[in-house]
Amino acid sequence: MNMSLTAIRFPRQVLVVSVSAALFSQPTLSETLTGGTPDQADVNTLVVVGQATSGLDNLIDQQELEKTQANSLSDIFRHDPAVNVGGAVSMGQKIYVRDIGEDLLNISVDGAEQAGAVFHHAGRINIEPELLKQVEIEAGAGSATAGPGALGGSVRFTTKDPEDLLKDGQNVGALLKAGYSSNGSGNKFSTTVYGRDSGGILSGMVSLVDSNFDNLEDGNGDEIPGSESDKSLGFVKLVANFDEAHRLSVSYEDLNERGDVLYKPELGNANNNVPEPTKGDRTTTIINYGWNPQDNELIDFSVNLYHTDNKQAREYTGTSYDGGVKSVGTTIENTSLLGNHKLIYGVNYRDDKSTLNDVDTSPYHFEETGEVWGVYVQDVVDVTDQLTVTGGVRFDDYHLEDVNGLEFDDDGVSPNLSANYALNDQWSVSAGYAEAFRGPEVKDAFKLSSASNDSSLKGEESHNTELGLNYDNDNFSLSAGVYKSVIENPIGGTVPWSKVAVNLEDDIKSKGVYLRAEYTMDRLQLGASLKKSKVEAGGETVTRYVYGSGAVSIGDTIQLDASYQFSNTFEAGWNMEYVRSIDDIKLQVGTDTLLTEKPSYTVHDIYARWLPTGNEDFSVSLAVNNLFDEQYLNHASVEDFEDNAGWAGIVGSPDPGRDIRLTLAYSF
Repeated sequence: MNMSLTAIRFPRQVLVVSVSAALFSQPTLSETLTGGTPDQADVNTLVVVGQATSGLDNLIDQQELEKTQANSLSDIFRHDPAVNVGGAVSMGQKIYVRDIGEDLLNISVDGAEQAGAVFHHAGRINIEPELLKQVEIEAGAGSATAGPGALGGSVRFTTKDPEDLLKDGQNVGALLKAGYSSNGSGNKFSTTVYGRDSGGILSGMVSLVDSNFDNLEDGNGDEIPGSESDKSLGFVKLVANFDEAHRLSVSYEDLNERGDVLYKPELGNANNNVPEPTKGDRTTTIINYGWNPQDNELIDFSVNLYHTDNKQAREYTGTSYDGGVKSVGTTIENTSLLGNHKLIYGVNYRDDKSTLNDVDTSPYHFEETGEVWGVYVQDVVDVTDQLTVTGGVRFDDYHLEDVNGLEFDDDGVSPNLSANYALNDQWSVSAGYAEAFRGPEVKDAFKLSSASNDSSLKGEESHNTELGLNYDNDNFSLSAGVYKSVIENPIGGTVPWSKVAVNLEDDIKSKGVYLRAEYTMDRLQLGASLKKSKVEAGGETVTRYVYGSGAVSIGDTIQLDASYQFSNTFEAGWNMEYVRSIDDIKLQVGTDTLLTEKPSYTVHDIYARWLPTGNEDFSVSLAVNNLFDEQYLNHASVEDFEDNAGWAGIVGSPDPGRDIRLTLAYSF
């Protein structure tokens, strides 16, 4: 089974044991029309060999994003059971990979690590789906190439290149899109202009996106206060292919979001958590250079340089606050082929600064700085035609100077080892073990004026063990596996909440099983996925309310999907997600014993795509999310504790009800 991967400058073997390894491998409408995948720069077709803990678990491609007509972070991962994002307020949405949250993940955009949260009641990732070419997910501690601090895995967003949009023989072009969403009466418009010189050396693109949404409605038809959003994006990318060996790209992204958003976006509209004027801005500059001489197997060299500035400004009862996190970093990497070895090695460096302007205090300006550097090596060895072994190790060194003048230095070694054995041409088994380390990092900006660190604070560690089984023939594929992950010394505040960050006594322990089956026949594709997991700390079910951006508990999940290509110009599909309830959740907060549960829910989505002119120049896309108007609180949202006396307002916002989306796209 082959998958087209982008934004990996070095050729590497992708090692997969994912619940959804086959999810996005079905032929797309554009592939049927062209007889293959579109010609894209930096796209390598890589063999998936089904190996645990040491590589890519899932890929969400551009076609999948277009099917859902993604507008938010939750839309991007809507049909991936391994990744959960909940809530109707976009600023409150947080990523959880196998129930481990974004604070314990390595998340990047074109290699630029999105480190540090601005506000603990908001998500740290602000992304415009229209810009994306693909998203890669590595679940659980794994490969040494995943980057520093990948305790729960990594998520890599990759933006489009000019070459992805230019047609064969075309030197200048444009793509115009107009979309409408019924829920929130939303409008979205984008204009992208792209071109290259006649010699094919230089290419570039400029993209402008603007969207406007009123408050959304839940499945009961009630308005969700604070869910409105106005977004704008400006994106520029220049690419130079000097020859077959040298490639340079430079990009700049400016993403802005405005609206009357709930002051604590992850909670519902109660207990004085009212909509307030809020602004979020992310600017990112990225330089990527690659050198890959075709006649030298020892050199596949890349350099990534980036600067990210992530800011938020909000009001509370008329008083304005603003804070942000700036990160500057680089990754330098090379891949060498030595006999039956594929050796990947490199270094990472990142410098972070968290700042806050708090008018309620004197002095009002606060800042905290931290840095991390790491060195790593990963070796993929084809021992025999049947056996592939992967082993690697990384060393990371962290330094933090916190807002109160305390300094922290910590370092750790993170090894990994996994193996895949092909029983025959169709069946393979795999096993792997991996560790990851994350030292103390800068606090989120809005905590700088009130929070501190325990003087003995030390880094967090994770241990991940997986077993996997893969089957693949011409029409049917199956991926299944089990995993166990333990995060030791998790950093947080004790409950009831202390403003001093400490290493919590209880480890975060998660274990689960996953399964993905897919059947393809001619124009029909059928799929089924199962994810069953349990996350505990101190013998109790983990709640997002306590662990925030660190961990959450998601009920057993079943996803079913089907698509049919009626003709070369019309395709339609359906997806269903069922999430089982979690009962008898108990939380001890001081003298209060809080009880709650997470009710089950079932959500259906459908989509259709039509090419009226018979080619990709003009397309009409229709999607209906939450077809039957299910009223539900996503399990990736804050749990509902409101039935407990004195705990009004401790609940997340419900997910949106039915949303009919229509997008027209024209390229020339």
